[in-house]
Amino acid sequence: MQRFGVDISKWQSGFDFNKALQEGVEFIILRGAYAMSKDKCFDNFYKQCKSLNIPVGVYHYTMAETVDEARDEANFMLNILKGKQFEYPIWLDVEDEVQKTLGKDLLTQIITTYLDILEGAGYYVGIYSTYLYLRDYAHIDMLDKYDKWIAQWSIKNTCKKPYGMWQFGGETNKIRTNKVAGVTCDQNYAYKDYPAIIKNAGLNGFTKCKSIDQLAREVIAGYWGTGLNRKIRLTEAGYDYNAVQKRVNEIV
Repeated sequence: MQRFGVDISKWQSGFDFNKALQEGVEFIILRGAYAMSKDKCFDNFYKQCKSLNIPVGVYHYTMAETVDEARDEANFMLNILKGKQFEYPIWLDVEDEVQKTLGKDLLTQIITTYLDILEGAGYYVGIYSTYLYLRDYAHIDMLDKYDKWIAQWSIKNTCKKPYGMWQFGGETNKIRTNKVAGVTCDQNYAYKDYPAIIKNAGLNGFTKCKSIDQLAREVIAGYWGTGLNRKIRLTEAGYDYNAVQKRVNEIV
């Protein structure tokens, strides 16, 4: 599986989401914050994604230089995410020059502190960076439990660790044009079915999905209504109406 998406921030203010869809964009990762500053376009971008049913995720550009600052950034992000739903992960963007001098022990602790706070709050989390940055400035092997979104503007990703997303281009793009919807932006491939993973697990603001068998028994008990109303309610809740109805018929 390979899905095409972009990541955008205030630098793409005025982004044309409808045109992006027409050009094949299948998901969008929004910048939620830069350190302790919320991206000024985040709320508007999120609203537009939801109105067009574009699966969306978030990244947070970290500037934390201490564990306490990592905690502050994590709690700041939780406030930004509150009350919203995200089909793609919440990524910690680790790439700044100020963190290169911290030492591997401290930077690794900063990363794990931030991600563990968000994970504990019910979010699917991961790390955005280059493979070389994580290898050279953090204990990369200690970060194996976290998903990776690897940036490498090339025709091939040479990361030696498993990863779920690849940012293959930005201003420099060796695979396709560097513009989407007429705007220069970072472009990505996702290799995991994040919407299914996240929704089925009940993460990122979603309620854990029920099994087809459980739904069928609820239908029989009358919890989902009848006829067209039942179909509408199940579909709006994100379930496969035909699969549920088939199981209902098998049971009765």
